Amino acid sequence: MVVKKIEEILSHFDKKQFSPVYLFTGEENYYIDLLTSKFEEEILDEAERDFNLTTLYGLETNAKEICSFAKQYPIMSEKRLIIVKEFQQIDKKEISQLSFYVEKPLSSTILVFVNKNKTIDKKFLDKVNKSGTIFESAKLYDNKVIPWIDKYVRDKRFSIESSAISLIFECLGNNLQKIANEIDKMSINLKEGSQITQSDVANHIGVNKDYNIFELQNAIGKLDHTKINKIVNYLLANTKENPIQAMLPNLFSYFVKVTITAQLKDKTNGSVASTIGVSPSFAKDYIYASQLFPLEKLYQNIEMIKDYDLKTKGLGSNFDNNELFKELIFKLTH
Repeated sequence: MVVKKIEEILSHFDKKQFSPVYLFTGEENYYIDLLTSKFEEEILDEAERDFNLTTLYGLETNAKEICSFAKQYPIMSEKRLIIVKEFQQIDKKEISQLSFYVEKPLSSTILVFVNKNKTIDKKFLDKVNKSGTIFESAKLYDNKVIPWIDKYVRDKRFSIESSAISLIFECLGNNLQKIANEIDKMSINLKEGSQITQSDVANHIGVNKDYNIFELQNAIGKLDHTKINKIVNYLLANTKENPIQAMLPNLFSYFVKVTITAQLKDKTNGSVASTIGVSPSFAKDYIYASQLFPLEKLYQNIEMIKDYDLKTKGLGSNFDNNELFKELIFKLTH
């Protein structure tokens, strides 16, 4: 069975009914790690783990060893748990040999393959699908990240400013693992029920709350040239904390969102926010920018950012990256 919602796997714990084989795979490591930890910590109690939990690593193991452990019966426990981490590093020949066990797994063993960022042979997938459960952990779309951050914070019994959510997203993108780690670290020093502010995020992640890529986008969206120049000068004076090649994808994403907004028939805050994945309180900024920039200019800017991304990587240009960034910002806003 192939499932794409983590809740479906978690229901196995509620029912205490587990498949004999699991494959966790996909590009979003956060949910893969979350499930792996839950299997490690909750299927067996502490006393049972000593004799019934085996953790193997793809680069260091093989099909013979995995099957040998999987075929052992549990000791003073109902289940035996075998977790094969970094399964993406195991040799392809070993995967085909594992198929024989996967076709007829031992019911008292729970065998978990943890595969990250690599596709699996379809024949092996089909065999796991017949005897066990496959969880596909897909990357969260950008328009789902802001609601995800808000829910994650609320689940930890805190609240968070909309501007703080946007700053987290602008700095960390859709990497849920990084986002969760940073929020967890921030929350250590906060009282339960308190609010995470934009200043909290800026201080913790190490960005200046007035001079960052998020504020640069706001200034560009208003064509505030004085503010644009101040922020650009600050960012280029601190490229260690603000690497140019990390800022360009943010600018690209920003102009894509403005372009989408420009083509929406319904330009109410709620409609724009849900479509492009921003907080409703920030939707008005995208609406304003979409009215300020002609649609043709927005398309040109998107292509221009792609071009300058290549130039900063040394393709077709010998100019200093700082100069390239200044030139790009000028062209984007004129």
